[in-house]
Amino acid sequence: MPTDPHAGGGVSDRATRRGQSTVIGVVLILGLVVVGTTGVLLLGSEAIQGVRDEAGASQAEVAMSTVDSQVSEVALGYANTRQVELGGQRQATLDESAGRITISRAGANATGPPLVNTTMGAIEYRAGGSTVAYQGGGVWRTSGAGQARMISPPEFHYRWGTGASGEPTLTFPLVVLRGPATSSDQLRFVDGPTNAAFPNASAGMQNPLDAGTVEVSIQSEYYRAWAEYFETRTDADTVRTDDANQTVEIVLSVPTRGREVQESIASEAPTVTVQNGATVDSYNSSEGTYPATKGENGSVYVGENLTNSGGGRIEGDMRVDGDFGGGGGIEVTGQLVVDGDADLSGGGITVNDRVIADGDLVLGGGGALNGPATVSGDVIEGAGGITVDDDVTAGGDYRSEPGGSVNGDVHLGGNFYPADGQNIRGDLTVAGTFENGPDVYPNIHPSATIQENGPEPDLSDVSAASDLRPPNLRPIDTTVQTRVSTTAASNDNDGSDVSKIEGGSCPCTLTNGSYSLDSFEPEGDVTLDTTGGPIYLAINGDVLTDSENIEVIGPNEVHVYATGDYTISGGSRWDSVDDRGDQIWLYGTSDSAVTIANGARFYGVVYAPGNEDIRVESGARVYGGLVGGVSAVESGSRVSYDTVLADQTPELTGGGGAPVTYLHVSVNEIRVEEA
Repeated sequence: MPTDPHAGGGVSDRATRRGQSTVIGVVLILGLVVVGTTGVLLLGSEAIQGVRDEAGASQAEVAMSTVDSQVSEVALGYANTRQVELGGQRQATLDESAGRITISRAGANATGPPLVNTTMGAIEYRAGGSTVAYQGGGVWRTSGAGQARMISPPEFHYRWGTGASGEPTLTFPLVVLRGPATSSDQLRFVDGPTNAAFPNASAGMQNPLDAGTVEVSIQSEYYRAWAEYFETRTDADTVRTDDANQTVEIVLSVPTRGREVQESIASEAPTVTVQNGATVDSYNSSEGTYPATKGENGSVYVGENLTNSGGGRIEGDMRVDGDFGGGGGIEVTGQLVVDGDADLSGGGITVNDRVIADGDLVLGGGGALNGPATVSGDVIEGAGGITVDDDVTAGGDYRSEPGGSVNGDVHLGGNFYPADGQNIRGDLTVAGTFENGPDVYPNIHPSATIQENGPEPDLSDVSAASDLRPPNLRPIDTTVQTRVSTTAASNDNDGSDVSKIEGGSCPCTLTNGSYSLDSFEPEGDVTLDTTGGPIYLAINGDVLTDSENIEVIGPNEVHVYATGDYTISGGSRWDSVDDRGDQIWLYGTSDSAVTIANGARFYGVVYAPGNEDIRVESGARVYGGLVGGVSAVESGSRVSYDTVLADQTPELTGGGGAPVTYLHVSVNEIRVEEA
């Protein structure tokens, strides 16, 4: 048989191949073990290094927190020096030029350079890929990716309720670090000079702020963490960041300040007509409803010369920042305070309390002076038979007319000129003389005394007129327009009943939030639920309610800003909770006409300074206050001032940003040295 050339070596070759495979497998296994072991070693090394880095960063955080506490004690005056031993293998480094802060005022009444414009400095402690730093009174950390976060906050305190009348206050005692470039694990902090940037009485910079904005700008490696802190503290929507320049800016708006709403009517209109049967009075919603707490604190303030006609009744004071002329049977149950001449000769004017005028007092028309009067100028009687039943104090002369009677005491800084047939039953004390001329025969009661060349009268009460504190009646057009445009850009319209209100298909309900509308003409009742917070309506147009009821529920306020007119027609009611006059605020521009029509009811404040036409028509009722150009309070109507408004100011931040009224800024320099 032929021999197979492969037959003899077949088994051996297969064995050889199997042997080679075994060796290769072992080699592969060994390779895998080596690779795996190397990977484990490498990964383990990286993990260990990560743990070490994080431990170092945590140690740095503790070290910088210690720096924070010790520097604060020096900066706030609890110690002149403090020393810190940081420990660890690394050192802290002072960079005097790190970061810059600028604090400035802008807008009205803001002049001169920034309040603060300086580098802050930083003490930095680096660990692995992280840096932990003390800067500006706070501790900050950045990772290798450049993300910054706050470890402990700076001394930047923004609070509601810490200023007078509970107004918003910013307190910022800024800490700046100074000294040579220092790198050490032991540092000493030495108290340096402190500069009061604001308020500063010698520079004419005092609280409260009355207009404009406060702008805080910080350039820093840790700007993102500063921004997050600002947003948390102020809830401001004007915190802006600039990544290219590592800058954050916050803008706080000073509310357009008038004083608190302290009158039923605060007007700049030259003619306010309180007509027959119209009443201006007061109540206190914190104690009960209008019928239960009705009072006589319904004052009227007019910021210009006032001509008042009609037969209305003002149950409270009337204050006029200018001359006053009135008639038509008006009655003032409180004081008449006039920073000018008080002319009561129009007939039928009754003032039941004191008349105070920083000018002349003119009497006439057969009226009566039922209360005392103190004036800086002359007392002049006109025709018609004047009866003066109370005391008169004047800095000038008293000029009489026939037919009058002086039943009270008179004290003058000048002369008394009696009239023929005048009845004088009170005592006369004059620094000048009693000018009883020829053919003048007054009837002087036997009990009356006349003292010439007497002491000067006490005119201190006139200060109530000369120091009259007016409301701020400047227009708020920019505030309203800014609020409207800001809310149009960012609002809570989605998912709300705004579209139903604009489409006139209510009943509707809005909850807390900010809403942008082109008009407010709901054609159906609207419930404003403030249970979760205040409601802001920004309306680029008119507000018109005809027979609709607008009802507020919940404890918070409703603020309405409209660029157009407000008309609350006769069948409409705007109701607050428990008759509150401080829960609904309507804001108008100088072009807004406001009409509260016959039979309407409105609980709240109409705030439209600069406006020239606010009308309360016959039978209408207002429970709250009116600020603006009140042209008429018609017969049968009533404006009842809610006295809870006496310490409340309107919300006029102009839209966007947090408000600030009181500002306290200081720069506290700390010297950093090697210990």
